[in-house]
Amino acid sequence: MPATRARDFALGFMGALSRLPLGPHLIDFLGHMRADPRLRQSFRDVAFPTSVGIGPWLDTHAVAVRALSRFGVGFIEVGPVTLDRNVAARPMSRVEDQEAFWIDDDPDTISLVDCNRRLGDVSDLAVPVIVRVKYRDSRQLIRELAPGVRFVSLEIPDGEEWVSYLRDVLAEARKTGRSLLLSIPADTDLEYPLIDIALQQGVGGIIVDGSMRANPDGRIVGLPVRELALQQVAKLRERYGVDPLIIASGGVHEPEHALELRAAGANLVEVDTGLVYTGPGLPKRINDCLLFEAAQHVPKAAAERVPELTWFWTTLMGIGMLIGGVLAFVIAATKVVLPYDESFLGMARDALPAINPRLLDFMAHDRMTLAGVMIATGVLYIGLSLFGIRRGLHWAKQAVLISAFTGFLSFFLFLGFGYLDPFHAFVTAALLQLLLFGVYARLGTYTPTERPETRSNSAWRMSLWGQLLLIVHGFALLGAGAVISVIGVTQVFVHADLEFMQTTAATLSSADPRVVPLVAHDRATLGGMLLAAGWLFLLPALWGFRRGSSWLWWSSLIAGVIAYAAAIGVHYAVGYLSVKHLFPAFGGLALMLIGLVLSYPFLCRKE
Repeated sequence: MPATRARDFALGFMGALSRLPLGPHLIDFLGHMRADPRLRQSFRDVAFPTSVGIGPWLDTHAVAVRALSRFGVGFIEVGPVTLDRNVAARPMSRVEDQEAFWIDDDPDTISLVDCNRRLGDVSDLAVPVIVRVKYRDSRQLIRELAPGVRFVSLEIPDGEEWVSYLRDVLAEARKTGRSLLLSIPADTDLEYPLIDIALQQGVGGIIVDGSMRANPDGRIVGLPVRELALQQVAKLRERYGVDPLIIASGGVHEPEHALELRAAGANLVEVDTGLVYTGPGLPKRINDCLLFEAAQHVPKAAAERVPELTWFWTTLMGIGMLIGGVLAFVIAATKVVLPYDESFLGMARDALPAINPRLLDFMAHDRMTLAGVMIATGVLYIGLSLFGIRRGLHWAKQAVLISAFTGFLSFFLFLGFGYLDPFHAFVTAALLQLLLFGVYARLGTYTPTERPETRSNSAWRMSLWGQLLLIVHGFALLGAGAVISVIGVTQVFVHADLEFMQTTAATLSSADPRVVPLVAHDRATLGGMLLAAGWLFLLPALWGFRRGSSWLWWSSLIAGVIAYAAAIGVHYAVGYLSVKHLFPAFGGLALMLIGLVLSYPFLCRKE
């Protein structure tokens, strides 16, 4: 698409999503990008959740501010704002070979009315907003901006007559309780006297805009400006000392670029073209690097009592699930049914073939698949607990809790058929207590030990495709669990099931009216366990991809191979070989294995 159309489509979609009742929570859920509280900083009595923000050349029209504020950023700059909207003579375009944008000298702007309407109550955003205003009518713009806007950036004007005008603008900013920042392009001559005068008059800081002259009619924003912006920041800090707030942008396309600007003297760093050419996870990657640096200077915390920590209880829950899965596997491979199943049916195991010769095989196929999923879930609970929650990883705790509560709630799916499985009820009650202890216990403090990637490389780019496949795989498992749960509490059988047994549901019910409820119990249990396992495969893929996380790779591989081996193997063991029925299992296995192969260099190789 042309640059403007692509921008309007992407930002318009995100903006619309953020305005839906649950849209902001969905953005939070998918990205899990909020900055760690240890990255919080304060400037001019305003708290910034992190030192990484979004520059104005991305969301010029402020259509997706509420969505972008949830991308793990510490602030957002919008604009330029004018009294009436300006449409550039030539639209913005991409300069792809340079990873940059070309912008007209007189660029698109947003009108004051639209800006105030779209920002609304800025206090709801939880991140400060900087509004860039054109120097034309800047006093009126500052006066009438939405309440809660604490920072206004003023583009540097030309001409000596603007010195007196600057004093008036500063007076207006003070009157409205706003801090005025001076925005300068990266190629500005620092000998320009207005910069000295502005700081002497009380301007709160300087924004290095990250743009430079490209031709007589326009400017370029992006990677070509990086070195120039870096030099400007270093010169500004050397010239004016530690006092002024310096915000810098200009070709921040890698975490390393943000770290370099910070090292040169920038207090805050803006990302703009990096979100287009590197991806929307860039702020999160930068935050990971900032947290790694910050954590190195914090004294090691004193050892905490193990029973007070979440990982201890979730590990026990995983061990319990693993043992329960192994027992279920042994039973499904031998007796298939237990004494309380026989009691519910009112007949012994040996009498079941008289109802249907393949009934026991069919029940074994359901129960063996369930056992495999239980073992896989136990493996993932243990892996996430020992290597994730134990290290203080919040996302790992969330993944385990979401999965566990889903699994426990699914216990009620089959009760409508009037069959209470005593073994299932006992395991559920025992594991629920461990889960509640885990919820009540403390997570602990996360201290990163592996230095995050500061630059994109082939392993990272390949892992993005692997991550995508694993996310699709996780959603597919959730979909399968939901479908099987619905089938279990409604029609119980699908066409392939009845074709395998060469019978009908009515025939089975007429032979013994309790056979169908027993099968429904198995189906509903399997559906619920697939839902629980689906979260464990999906959420780490969404939230937990970090360089060197080999434990996550191995946990996913071991769990996935066990689950799929049990599910596919039992079909061949009992002769249930419907291609349509087995295709989802083979498809899921392929998705998982290809995703893990593509992710291996990034997750498992430290260098």
